Amino acid sequence: MRINQDRRVVVTGMATINPLGDTLETYHRNLLDGVSGIRKWTTLALDSIECTIGGDLGDYDMMAALDRLKTGIPAALHQKVRKLFRTCTFANKMTALCAMNAYLDAGLFGQEHDPFRTSVLLAGHNFNSRYVNKNIDQFKQDPTYIDPLFGLEGLDQNIAATVSEVLSVKGPVCTVGAACASGNYALRDGFRDIVMGECDRSIVAGAPFDMAETDMQAMVFLNSVVIDPAFQNEPTKASRPFDTRRCGFIPSHGSAVIILEELKTALDRGARIYAELLNVRANADGCHLPSPSSVNQTRLILDLLKSVDVAPESIDYVNCHATSTPLGDLEEIKAIKAAFGGHAYKLKLNAPKSMLGHTCWAAPLVETVGAVLQMNGGVLHPSINIDKLDPAVDLDVCANEACKCDVRYMLKNSFGFGGLNCCSLFKRYEG
Repeated sequence: MRINQDRRVVVTGMATINPLGDTLETYHRNLLDGVSGIRKWTTLALDSIECTIGGDLGDYDMMAALDRLKTGIPAALHQKVRKLFRTCTFANKMTALCAMNAYLDAGLFGQEHDPFRTSVLLAGHNFNSRYVNKNIDQFKQDPTYIDPLFGLEGLDQNIAATVSEVLSVKGPVCTVGAACASGNYALRDGFRDIVMGECDRSIVAGAPFDMAETDMQAMVFLNSVVIDPAFQNEPTKASRPFDTRRCGFIPSHGSAVIILEELKTALDRGARIYAELLNVRANADGCHLPSPSSVNQTRLILDLLKSVDVAPESIDYVNCHATSTPLGDLEEIKAIKAAFGGHAYKLKLNAPKSMLGHTCWAAPLVETVGAVLQMNGGVLHPSINIDKLDPAVDLDVCANEACKCDVRYMLKNSFGFGGLNCCSLFKRYEG
């Protein structure tokens, strides 16, 4: 089914906090320089767990980041958020910071607009695992001393509600959970809010997964994360999509917010436009196990392209899901080959998780922010840690070196646990 293209959707604001930086400029520069954000965890006690490395932002100074925003946001809002942060969870604070930064980046503070015509879509679920675990432990010791606001702060929807409060948004507000495809699923719903005419603007937010030690152990049991002892001592080399020694993903903290806007609305207020979002499509494997299917991924890519009458040969760049798992990386490559045929060998691909690790539910948004910056800059970041390219990966994955590329159309893949697949298609804005 083709979409109604009368209402075009563009990106007018972006922000992220991730292991490579908390500004667009720093994040972009570190991506191009091939910097790894992976280190030993210091904010989780993982001595008894086989995976001890990740993109740890548990010590990120939220109040200092809020104070850096002081000159860009209304004084009353700064004061209000300082009070909110006294009780907010880690995930809630980081998401609120990203939302305000993206709103500022879009030039929306001080603008007159109908608050009922803006939606908030929060990508993900189980955000507050460490906070929940701490309260459970406290309850076992003495129920009197659990957090009095646990019944509110522990709920996922509280983060979406906080974003709506901070930005004075009164349109549809909800969470969209689809494992590590959540970011693209939320983008899909924000896009539809605008295309269907219900909203003129959507704030699509990815909150960090504040994981606990039990989550890390659970991922070890699933054999999905890196447990190789050699990489525990060389964390920057552990995430290695497409390499023959890849052996699992690296869990990371990370948050991102993308502001979507109806094109005429954006032009009327003189907004800067980063890119045009053409469409987002999703399907499922019909299997709850983490066993990706290139067949369904191929169908999804082709359905997405067909929905907007874009030929496969028009795509220049694929920002890959590429988690660094032995099966997942190959299935994605198979899907790209099947969807694009001979054109696959003319595409540029790269793997942001080689540097970021896996920012879980927020990953599609964190990575899309970086991909849009690359698209506009004409240079693609390297996929690092490829010492020996898997022979089955015979496409151009920007192995270890940044490369120039004139990107007009960009595909962003995300394939979540449970066989939840979602891809988005962006075009460089040309008026």
